[in-house]
Amino acid sequence: MRRPDAARSRPAAALAVLFLAAPAAFAQGADPTFPAIDCAALWQATADFRTRYAIAEGSPAEAQAMARAFREAALAEGADRDGVDDRIAALRPTYLLLLQRYILDGERRARDQYVRLSGLCDDVGRAFGLKGHRHAPR
Repeated sequence: MRRPDAARSRPAAALAVLFLAAPAAFAQGADPTFPAIDCAALWQATADFRTRYAIAEGSPAEAQAMARAFREAALAEGADRDGVDDRIAALRPTYLLLLQRYILDGERRARDQYVRLSGLCDDVGRAFGLKGHRHAPR
């Protein structure tokens, strides 16, 4: 059995803590803008990933448009206009790492976390009928 490299497992552990803490914070009634801000950050990270790696499907511009749509949804849900961009910017590197671990490294935990979050974003996008969302009602 191969022992995981300590440097590689630290980011995975950080991602796990993030996803384990989110339900607890939500249960406490913490953030009414979750998951819209996280979805904006995930789409922003997707735009970065598509820019850096030619293997990604879709254009960076499409991902940036989705990030803007989720940002607007977060504002509509009551996000602080002055702090929303800072929160998205703070989350973006974590989600870029998640994409790298999933797509480039093939890590199963990263894949599972990505599938969970992207599914949640898909549900929110459909529910809000976000412009540009591929599953938005017509």
